[in-house]
Amino acid sequence: MKPVLTLLLSVITFSTIGQNNTAVRLQWKVAHNEKLTYFTVMSDIDTASFEMDFGILGKAFSDSTKNGLEESKAFFKRLNDVQKNQDYVTTLTNKGKGVIDIVMTTKPKIPDDEMVFDTTDQKQAEVLKMLQEMSKGVMLRGSVYETGGIHSFWIKSAQKNLIAMFFELPGKPIRVGDTWPLEVNLIANDQNFDCDTSYKINEVMLTDLKIVDGDTIAVLKYTIIEFVNGSFSAPSFYANEEGGKATMMKFTLQGVAEFSINDGRWVSYDGIMSLVATGVMTANKKTKFSLMRSE
Repeated sequence: MKPVLTLLLSVITFSTIGQNNTAVRLQWKVAHNEKLTYFTVMSDIDTASFEMDFGILGKAFSDSTKNGLEESKAFFKRLNDVQKNQDYVTTLTNKGKGVIDIVMTTKPKIPDDEMVFDTTDQKQAEVLKMLQEMSKGVMLRGSVYETGGIHSFWIKSAQKNLIAMFFELPGKPIRVGDTWPLEVNLIANDQNFDCDTSYKINEVMLTDLKIVDGDTIAVLKYTIIEFVNGSFSAPSFYANEEGGKATMMKFTLQGVAEFSINDGRWVSYDGIMSLVATGVMTANKKTKFSLMRSE
């Protein structure tokens, strides 16, 4: 009866800890001489489509004929192939004074001398080769406070979004059911976009607390949605009597992550971001975001 009783007690403990009113603090715990490393996944998980409206932006290309536009699209596809040929590794280190440094580096999955560019245009091949070289090394550099807030306020929005999505914590004690926002801004348009309709949901929720091998694990659910609908006009490229091109864009991030309260780091992090857009840009793609601990 003893093994059965032990199992029963474990089930009771597991199921009740997330139902009580215990407040926990999620905080990074990286030793001064430690390098906390994660394999980082940012990859398309389906047959993604992404296409610019060359009717609007065609004048930006020297050849606006049908063949020229098709060649431009083919070039962007090759460029995307270069970007996919990457492995990412993210390392967290303790900078002192309550700050955690974050550096993401990359290297090609296929060695340079084995990468073949499907083009007969020598200039395009040279550009793609140059972009491949440029894609090596440090791709992301930022920092967060040990308590979870964004420290590197000076970095570009796209990089700050990644830092926030992967590494921002609530910065205060939380209980199951509590929610908080991330410092992200996924959509950024300029003065050429006239917005008619918009909405935004930015929420991370502590959904459960569980005990695993004596460690308290916080289970988090990510729900981020940004939507805009309006018209886009670029006078230098395009103008018509209607005053612009009807344009819609929607970003969605859904994710689940587990954070070790005791160790102060991710146990797992998995999310899917989707982008749907019509108008000046047509897109329908999904991207997987994951962190996997590298021992």
